[in-house]
Amino acid sequence: MDHAQAQNLADDPSLPPSPLVVISPHLDDAILSCAGLLAARPGSTVVTVFTARAPMQHPLTDWDRRCGFDSADAAMTCRLAEDREALGIVGATGLALGFLDCQYTATQDQDAPLITERLFHLLASLAPASVAMPLGVFHYDHERVGDATLMIREALPGVAWFGYEDVPHRDRPGVVQARLAQLHARGVTATPVRLAVDAASKARAIGAYASQLKGLESTALELAAHETYWRLTDGATTMN
Repeated sequence: MDHAQAQNLADDPSLPPSPLVVISPHLDDAILSCAGLLAARPGSTVVTVFTARAPMQHPLTDWDRRCGFDSADAAMTCRLAEDREALGIVGATGLALGFLDCQYTATQDQDAPLITERLFHLLASLAPASVAMPLGVFHYDHERVGDATLMIREALPGVAWFGYEDVPHRDRPGVVQARLAQLHARGVTATPVRLAVDAASKARAIGAYASQLKGLESTALELAAHETYWRLTDGATTMN
């Protein structure tokens, strides 16, 4: 993305204003879904929820095997390094909440209240003008982070809230529409805001996640499509 493109995005009043915080379930979700926005808002903060290392004796999961690892510890070591590189490319700062990914624990439901509490206190201390959160589709970790952040939204009314479409899960038939219907039922109006991104520039940031791309069996450029956000406000209306 050249300077003129970045300035045009930065001046777009429909996009989340700075300072911006992006809530990321895993160590790639913010870049996969929001790299264009983060590049347009340099100095933003990415808060990643599931960043803890699995116990050393934890068996190798199918996902980690597909990504080319021989242990959960090796997987997390690599992912943390990939994430630092990717966030550096878009000029963002990363913060980690230190919870276990659902593939590493059978007691993930017990974490829900603590995730909500820690996210609330962190966001309150960061005092952002806007927060971009996952809509929370298909993947269990995405769903619980989306639900936790919706609860926090009610307690921080002075913030502009945006839901981002979770890449690549948004491509599954019907999942975005189902989530929007859930938001409508909860009294939340979701208004679409679409960001046309420089695919080549976004692909450079996504390319830092070499292990994840191997597991996804996709290229960085294939994943660097448009970014769609939904401005979340109170008072449900009929979606067209």
